[in-house]
Amino acid sequence: MASNERSEEKPRSGGAGDRGATGGLVASLGVGAAVLAITVGLVVGLNGGEGGVEEKGEESAPAANTAAAPDNGGNGGNDSTDGAGATPPTDEEQQAKLDKLAADIAKKNNVQVGVAILGQEGPLHAGTLNAESAWSTIKAPIAGAVEEKLRYAEAHHQSAPRAAMEADMDAAIHYSDNDAAFRLWMYLGDWSDRTASHKIQDYLKRTGDPTAPGKEYDEGKYVGFGGLTWKLTDQVRFMDGFRCMNGSDKVLERMEHITPEHSYGLSKIKGSQFKGGWGPEDDGRFIYRQLGLVPGKDGEMTPVAIMAIPNDGLEPTSWAGVDALAKGLPDLLDGAPTAKTKADC
Repeated sequence: MASNERSEEKPRSGGAGDRGATGGLVASLGVGAAVLAITVGLVVGLNGGEGGVEEKGEESAPAANTAAAPDNGGNGGNDSTDGAGATPPTDEEQQAKLDKLAADIAKKNNVQVGVAILGQEGPLHAGTLNAESAWSTIKAPIAGAVEEKLRYAEAHHQSAPRAAMEADMDAAIHYSDNDAAFRLWMYLGDWSDRTASHKIQDYLKRTGDPTAPGKEYDEGKYVGFGGLTWKLTDQVRFMDGFRCMNGSDKVLERMEHITPEHSYGLSKIKGSQFKGGWGPEDDGRFIYRQLGLVPGKDGEMTPVAIMAIPNDGLEPTSWAGVDALAKGLPDLLDGAPTAKTKADC
């Protein structure tokens, strides 16, 4: 069975489960402490949260995101013409629509929300949420950095545990398995949390994301990689540059085949490549967040990041919130800048 997200992510409070497979990771300040945190989380996590129970035997047959794209009716302010020569919306126009989407969903769904997309001059953001714990969304860059390390070792004829790391990347992305993600983290850092945190910081920086887990570690603020504060706006920067990274295609392919148990939010948009993270914060708030690439009408991929915290504290309320955000995104993203491709890097 998969361990819960909280066990690896935030051992400072003893752990609490994340719903589904396992949503975030905490590499403790030492390997022994991390293993202890995972053990505690396995017990506590059965009570709910992102780290529900997932049989490993199912990992060999992940289901693709086959949900139909939202039906926008063809008359929601955007005509159904091709629009190839249309002038792209300005950031001011996009911001106004983004603000309205966030406000409407917060009111109708009893949630606090945050949503970020890419604008002409950088990320645009709306809602009351932006800087919160990464939870299992951090597994995307961890997997990317591990794939990069494997390829470097192989190119230099060095020993590389390809088969084991492939299996762990499958489990960490498809099912959000925390034990698998912890092994990826330890491999990345040569069994050092500090080394891993600095390697992830370097990896994020090369995508255009200024988030600094290495700095947090050195300053003594580090409690685990899933507990890293990761802004929605910085997640958009990361997803914008992710396809420039060597081996990211393998991670993105996995992100298009998330287990149906986690079929909320961006999974409702056919063809999305995404990773979610969720769980209870120490102050009792339940967070559900996602980052990803969403296909537009022309098939190009646009970076987005969304988050919901239910005012009533109930997980289903947060799921409804991210579902509503995803439903409103396609019209909003029509004409928005697309993520960099290899040709742009």
